[in-house]
Amino acid sequence: MANQEYQKLKIECDDLEWLYVPDEVYADYDGCKRCLQLFIPYRQKLAAEETFPLVLFIPGSAWYRQEVYNSLPAYSRLAERGIVTAILQFRESTIAPFPAQVEDAKAALRFLAARAEDYHIDTERIFIAGNSSGGHIALMTAFTEAQGIFDTPLYQETPCRIKGVIAQSTPSNIMKCAKEPLPPGFPENFRPTRDLLGVKEVLESPELAEAASCGKYISQAAELPPVLLFHGIDDVQVSVEHSRELFALLKGAGKDAAYYEIEGGGHGGAVFGTDRILDIMETFIKERRL
Repeated sequence: MANQEYQKLKIECDDLEWLYVPDEVYADYDGCKRCLQLFIPYRQKLAAEETFPLVLFIPGSAWYRQEVYNSLPAYSRLAERGIVTAILQFRESTIAPFPAQVEDAKAALRFLAARAEDYHIDTERIFIAGNSSGGHIALMTAFTEAQGIFDTPLYQETPCRIKGVIAQSTPSNIMKCAKEPLPPGFPENFRPTRDLLGVKEVLESPELAEAASCGKYISQAAELPPVLLFHGIDDVQVSVEHSRELFALLKGAGKDAAYYEIEGGGHGGAVFGTDRILDIMETFIKERRL
């Protein structure tokens, strides 16, 4: 007798999933290994020649040691949308000062481009993104890569062009960061910009602070990739004025830039992983080709 209790379901579902590739070493500095966490879009009948855009994402950490495993489920959501997502671990400021972090990002991008076939990466759609200090590194990487500044000898044989950059809650002006008061509850000796530059006092190193700030590399003549900015209006760790000023500089120089301020948004957090934000990011990525 047939089972009279079972029910049939008709579900429309995209068969796209993702594969997690942990701890891919892209650089080894005398035993100091730097790794990538990779999420690769996957389906059971994935053709060998099928490729996807790549986003190299840099988590925020005040340029200190990153907790790259904390938000892995959130990063996988981009892979679910058909975007190869790599999470960068860079040399933190206590190991190597600026521009080591930018050099690591460039090395990682070239490492990924060199292995594009293995990871199903479309090398004509390579993007870089980050939040907080990670957004700063992403912007600095994209802006200086186009101008041949802060290069790295690693993987020089593999060219890599950045198609666009996405930055969230970004401290784009290092001198402004150094002058701003510490957020409530932070210890008095917490001075990330000082450690980033490797100096005792940022205010006494204006040239170095300028070299580590995004605005220095923006001009009408500079070839810069498109930029997508997000910032929470109520951010008490990195003032929203950073993104407002950066956006004004970009538009004033005639660059392709878009900026979204998040009402009620603070510094990072779950709001940046909502469907609305991911929709904007996905559109930005998938609408751009070389």
